[in-house]
Amino acid sequence: MPFENFDHVLYMQIRVANLYRKAHNMSVGDFLKLDRETDLLPFVADAYELFHLTGDPGILEEVDEYVRGALA
Repeated sequence: MPFENFDHVLYMQIRVANLYRKAHNMSVGDFLKLDRETDLLPFVADAYELFHLTGDPGILEEVDEYVRGALA
């Protein structure tokens, strides 16, 4: 990840984590466990360019698809 985008990527990771937690009624601890099992936050960092151009429903759809695949 380019250093000049670090703060933007970090913001997106926090934003996506909060969106996902709220959509799935998860605690922070449950989300962190999910992240350890799926590498969700690195996925968000890799998908930053896509996510910053996508609205919340689209982001949640992409993340749900990723998590389903990672847990399969």
